[in-house]
Amino acid sequence: MNIRHRQQKLLAAFAESILPRDGAVMPGAGEAQVSEKLSALVADFDSFSQVLVGALLTGLELSPLASRHLRPFSWLSPEAQARHVAACESGHSALSRQVVSGLKALAVMAYCTDERVAALIGYDRQPYKPMTGERADAAGRLPCVNGAESNRDMEVKADVCIVGSGAGGAVVAAELAEGGLSVIILEEGWAVSREDFESPAMERAARFYRDNGLTTTLGAPPISLPMGKVVGGTTVVNSGTCFRTPERVLAAWQQSSGLTDLNPAQLAPLFEGVERALNVTPVSDDILGRNGELLRRGAEALGLSHRPVARPVRGCHGSGECAFGCPLDAKQAMHLSYLPRAVAAGARIYAGARAEKIIAANGRAVGVRAGLLDAEGKRRHTLTVRAQFVVLAAGAIYTPLLLIKSGLANRQVGRHLHIHPGYGVTALFDQDIFGWKGVMQSYAVDARLDDGYLLLATFPPPGVGYSAGAAPGVGAALKERLGNYKRMAALGTVVSDTGAGRVRAVGGGALITYNLNDVDRRRVLESIALAARLYFAAEAREVYPGLPGLSVLRSESEVEYVTAGRWRANDLKLSAYHPMGTCRMGSDPRTSVTDGQGRVHNVPGLYVADASLMPGSTAVNPQMTIMALATRVARGILERRT
Repeated sequence: MNIRHRQQKLLAAFAESILPRDGAVMPGAGEAQVSEKLSALVADFDSFSQVLVGALLTGLELSPLASRHLRPFSWLSPEAQARHVAACESGHSALSRQVVSGLKALAVMAYCTDERVAALIGYDRQPYKPMTGERADAAGRLPCVNGAESNRDMEVKADVCIVGSGAGGAVVAAELAEGGLSVIILEEGWAVSREDFESPAMERAARFYRDNGLTTTLGAPPISLPMGKVVGGTTVVNSGTCFRTPERVLAAWQQSSGLTDLNPAQLAPLFEGVERALNVTPVSDDILGRNGELLRRGAEALGLSHRPVARPVRGCHGSGECAFGCPLDAKQAMHLSYLPRAVAAGARIYAGARAEKIIAANGRAVGVRAGLLDAEGKRRHTLTVRAQFVVLAAGAIYTPLLLIKSGLANRQVGRHLHIHPGYGVTALFDQDIFGWKGVMQSYAVDARLDDGYLLLATFPPPGVGYSAGAAPGVGAALKERLGNYKRMAALGTVVSDTGAGRVRAVGGGALITYNLNDVDRRRVLESIALAARLYFAAEAREVYPGLPGLSVLRSESEVEYVTAGRWRANDLKLSAYHPMGTCRMGSDPRTSVTDGQGRVHNVPGLYVADASLMPGSTAVNPQMTIMALATRVARGILERRT
């Protein structure tokens, strides 16, 4: 029996143990071909992700050896397998919980792609606001030089080479190209159009996220850290949530960085320009959806500060799929906004081009060497870009990695990583909600922002992040909750982390280490407790905090158990979406990587223009901050061009 066949048998046994044929929702995992779907999906993963899934399955196979069963998982009877998985999910072993949680998330995702399951829970992929006519014509793919079509090494010249096409790189590209400079953009991912967003969310996550959506920090606890890998960067697959940097955050940054011009007066015109370009507007009631309405109701009942989320959209109908590519071209991601401007002004995008090294001469950055990739992501040829300026906008993980690999890193590069660890809380109500209908991330409770956490109504497509959303159970219990899925609401908490991680270069890739400190652990628990109170104030029947030994809350009086319990960091199932701070700006080269204009200390011609620049946590979703700072970086380059 080969390894792939053994893994599929393990997947099948695990899926049947959590999704048996009987129960409130039919069919079972076997009839829904969960293991076959997952095996086909994993077969297209990159090597890192295949190893990770293999490690989860190995952990599953060996986990009963440390229990009363004293034998591998595949040797157990189906009944014993189900009991073992249930014990792991609620038990004291963090490693066993993490193995089961990871595999459960994959299995439920695949299960919900079955048409019978979708019909039973009411998932029809129709937007909340009915379409009254034909959709606008699709924008189409941006014209790119496709690395997969190259049959030779190449060398090109430009005034500026930009690494990365997301919120930072796209803004710099548009500003500089419109300012008269020749611009080349290097992007490891591929160009997309609206037609690419018609497949199930599970398949889109595997295609458009780095590491097939399985990027994870190493530490206590391991934290999912998904990042986009596509022309347009993470903006193509994020919620689109836009906050200006809070004034108290800017004040703290000025003090810690020594950059006195990081103030509201200086940044306000930059924020305004980005907001105009993207049409950033608050979510209106006609696309809010019931999930957002319930969070608003809870906040009103408790008298807490709340507001609709502001988003960059044109013609949104509340499709609820923002994090997997907008099916209507409504969300103004970079491939629909700033990048078309850059291309119209003459910028060239090289897709499938992985930056490998910054080329330096006499201490100055003079270009970038990149590998041109084939359709499977394998390096085939070399692209050398000669440029007067090099701008790194590959994100807070890969910008520091490129500096390290190029031998241009000072001691601060890769340190001070903030990620905004987040937690999902789900609640059950007595009425139908269809939480996936409406804007995916729609409403905010910001009453505790100064205490270090923000709550956002967030409901992804059914099955995606289901177990991570703190809905517990296996077998009949899980089937019952799936049957109630249309009556559930969900939110995510965003913690402004006081601790920090680090990015290192290991074996040519990035090693991301991060440990949740005690201050942030308490903030996570406080945010879960507030989420539960909000839902009970909105008349929830049950709330699922997802804590070991505390899977369900049935009244407001039980919420105190969340913060009274001795939950460890490893007891928390966290995800994070906002890496920042690994090339922070500051006035002192001993404590920072760039100056206030994004210029890398002691390396003329080299700039950073992404979330790496942040001197600390933004406390809110950072897209607006990235874009405002990138505008500032670009205008500084225009002032210095020769």
